[in-house]
Amino acid sequence: MNYFKKVKQDEATRTGGDAAAAFRINRIEEFGSKEESPPLRFVSLTSQTKTPQFSTESKNGKKCENIAKPMVYVSKSQSTGEGIAVKRYRKERNWKVSSINEIPLDFPLERTRRDIYNVPVTEIVDRISKCLRLLSIDAKFDHENATAKCKTSSDMVSFHIRLFAGGIKKEDPIIVEMQRRSGERRCFMWICKKILGAAEGGEIQAETFPLRKMPLYVMKTPIGKMKCLQDVDKSDHYRDAHEGINKSLELLRSKEKDVNVLGLESFCFLTDPLRTRVDVAIICCEAIMKGQNCSEIRDAIGDMLQRDAFLPGEYEMQGRKDVDEKCRSLAIVLLSNVLALMSHNGCLDDAIQNQKWFTDFLIPSLSDEVKNFEISSSNAYEASCGLNHMATCSVIAKRMIKENFTIEDLQLANEFAMYNHELLASETKRSLEVLWKCV
Repeated sequence: MNYFKKVKQDEATRTGGDAAAAFRINRIEEFGSKEESPPLRFVSLTSQTKTPQFSTESKNGKKCENIAKPMVYVSKSQSTGEGIAVKRYRKERNWKVSSINEIPLDFPLERTRRDIYNVPVTEIVDRISKCLRLLSIDAKFDHENATAKCKTSSDMVSFHIRLFAGGIKKEDPIIVEMQRRSGERRCFMWICKKILGAAEGGEIQAETFPLRKMPLYVMKTPIGKMKCLQDVDKSDHYRDAHEGINKSLELLRSKEKDVNVLGLESFCFLTDPLRTRVDVAIICCEAIMKGQNCSEIRDAIGDMLQRDAFLPGEYEMQGRKDVDEKCRSLAIVLLSNVLALMSHNGCLDDAIQNQKWFTDFLIPSLSDEVKNFEISSSNAYEASCGLNHMATCSVIAKRMIKENFTIEDLQLANEFAMYNHELLASETKRSLEVLWKCV
C-alpha cells in the first residue's frame, strides 16, 4: 500500500511540475523576458481590497464611469438593400491586481512616485487605467507583478508604472512609481503629473489632441512681426524647406535603422505647423506628395509600413523590433501630417485623382492599420485621421475607403477604443459619421 501511495505522489508531483513549467513559458512569451531585481518580500492585500467593478452601471443603476454608450450604425447591403445588424464588441483593458510586492531590499525608488494611504489597490489601478484611457496611452499590463508598460502616441515616450506595498500593515501606503525608459523628458513629466494625480483621486480631463499637437509656448504675434526682427534680412522659405528635406533624405537613405528614425523625426517636424512655419510645412508637404524626390520618400515609407508576420527570436533579442515599430509609427504620423495640411490647402483632391499611389497603396495600408487597432491604438488613430482627411475632400477616396472597410470594422474599433483609447474613439466615431449615416 505504501508503495502505491508513493507512486501516485510522484506522478502528481511530476504532473504539477510540468504544468507549472508550461505556464511559466506562456507567461514569459506574453510579457517578455523579466528584469533581474533584488529579492522581494511578498505582501498580500486581499484583505483590504474589494471586488473591482468593471461594468459601467452599479447595482443601483447609477453610472460608475462617464463612458459614452456605443452608437448603433446600420449599413445597407448592395445586393438586397436590407439592413445588416452590427455585432456589439467590448473589450476592457482594466488593470487587474489583487496583491502586490513590498519594496525590494536596497531598491532605490524614483522621485516620480506617490504614496497613497487608505485606498485599496483595486481602486488605484482602476484610476490609473481610466487615466491611461483618457490620455490615449497604449499600455500592456502585467497583472501578476503589478506593472504596466506604457507608450504615448506620436511623441514616443515609453515608461513603466509599478506598484509596491509600503509595508505589511494595513495603514502602510501603496507606492505608485513611474520610470521613464525613452522619449522626451518634458513630455514624460507632463504625463507623470497627470497619472500620479489620477492615482491619488484627482479628476482627469480627456485630451482632444495628442501631446505633439499642443503648442510649446503661446505668443500674441508671430515671431517675424517682432520689432527687433524687422530690419533682419528674411530667409528664403523655399530654400530652407528644400535644405531640410535633403538633410532628412540623407538620414533616410542610411542602412542603419537608428539613423532612419532621425530622418523620419526630421520629416515629422518639417510637416508639423506647430514646430515649423506654416508656409514651410506646406512646402515640405507638397514636395513629399509631388516633388522631385517624392517617389524615393514614398518607397521608404512603404518599406516601413510592411509588417512581418514571422520574426526570428534573435530579432527581438537584439532590440530591432522596437526600432522598427518606432519607424512604423513615425511614418504613419508623417502621412497624417501631410494629409492634414494638404486637405486644408485644397490640393489633396487633385493629388488623389491624378496619382494612383493613393488608391493603390496609401488607402489600403492605412485601412489595415485601423483594423489592427488592438496591436497599436495610437497607430490606428493616426491612420484614421489620414483616412478622414481624404474622405472629406475626395469622392474617389471616400469610395475606396468604403471598399476597404466594412461598417463592422469601424464599429469594432470604436467600441474597443471607448474603453481603451479616447482619441481613437472620437476619430472612429467621426469616420462612421463621414462614411455612413448615423441611425
